[in-house]
Amino acid sequence: MRRFTLQFLLILAPAFLAVATAVDPGLGDAQGIGVYRAHPEATQWHSVLLHWSWLLFAPAFLGLLAPIRRRGSVLARIAWCAIVFGLVTFSALMGYDLALLAMEQTMPDADVARADQAFQAMGWAQWGWQVPGLAGWAVALLLTPVAAAYARVISWWTAAGALLGTVLYLQFAISPLPVSVSGPVVMLVAYGVAGWEAGRFRAAQDEPATFGAFKDAVGRVCLVAAPVVFGAGLLTVPGLSPDIAVSVRHPGLAQASAFLLHLAWLLFVPGMLLLMRRGGRFTTVAAAVTAFALMHFSGLMVGDYSDLAVRLTVPAQTAEKMNEAMGGYALFTFGWALPAMALSLLGLIAVPIGAAADGLVRWWVPVLTGLGVVAFLAVGVGPLSVLSPLLLLAGFGLLARALPARRPAAGTPTPQPVAA
Repeated sequence: MRRFTLQFLLILAPAFLAVATAVDPGLGDAQGIGVYRAHPEATQWHSVLLHWSWLLFAPAFLGLLAPIRRRGSVLARIAWCAIVFGLVTFSALMGYDLALLAMEQTMPDADVARADQAFQAMGWAQWGWQVPGLAGWAVALLLTPVAAAYARVISWWTAAGALLGTVLYLQFAISPLPVSVSGPVVMLVAYGVAGWEAGRFRAAQDEPATFGAFKDAVGRVCLVAAPVVFGAGLLTVPGLSPDIAVSVRHPGLAQASAFLLHLAWLLFVPGMLLLMRRGGRFTTVAAAVTAFALMHFSGLMVGDYSDLAVRLTVPAQTAEKMNEAMGGYALFTFGWALPAMALSLLGLIAVPIGAAADGLVRWWVPVLTGLGVVAFLAVGVGPLSVLSPLLLLAGFGLLARALPARRPAAGTPTPQPVAA
């Protein structure tokens, strides 16, 4: 089943990328303010499909790296971090295209330009999202096939095909059709072959699982770090108030809070990936769905930056019209926002329940995590907002501590107690 899923994702991700590229209204000479306004439907499909394509690449790449043990583990670690923390962050930036569409539909071009300049000038948006997102996206696309080839999961010819497709996409992504889709099409063929080769790969069982131990260690740390960063994000909301006017008066703090909340949801992902490898069937499926939903959910925080940029440059009434326009995009609402939030929060409850059913933790651990999610929904932002992250920290911290260690590879001698 996992082999089929990997092969399916390695085909689906570049297929989505090809379609998203083909419907891009900004291909060729169609650039600048006003293009999105002239093609609202195409803009929505392009942005949402492009977001989905990069997020589908994330589990596909993680699956391609999964069989690696010691050979290629250094490259795999770098690629793994680039995927989880870079590629996923980059996919969130596609939401800004939807914000630009909403701006163009509700504001004159001069105001759109000023709001866009305000967004681009935000330090947290630049160094918290754009720089790590672009860097991680590039490293993930370029290093993942190299790491897989070096570890002999795929052939070097297949890796070369994947890299060729990536270079073609980088060079011609906004060229006129059909040149623009040449990169995604080559990637589709290359990664289709990669999925077949990875399905046939069998790692030597006596090879130390160095890469697996790294993923386990990061997962344990993140199960603790995620609630801590979540608490920091809630406590840095300006004035501990949901009133957007307070955020406008303290834009730096508002940006920091949005980034910390994004990072918190993202840090839960390695923990869910760890639980996928340690739990039973229900826990594995629930953790996989939750990890993918959290990738989507973390990206929604970029909307806080676009909203803040608009409110800093135009009257509040105009900003409200812009938000209403974006909220009316059904493709964004039902293809990204609502399922991301619902499945993320439900998953943070379901996964600990599965771990308890598997006998990994006592039943009061999922009770703590469940109460943490409920407290977040009930309290939201305010003086008592720290209650949710504290409950989540207690529950997931105990879960991280209780997880069994990675089983030694076959043929590895079991350590014997030393006689006193």
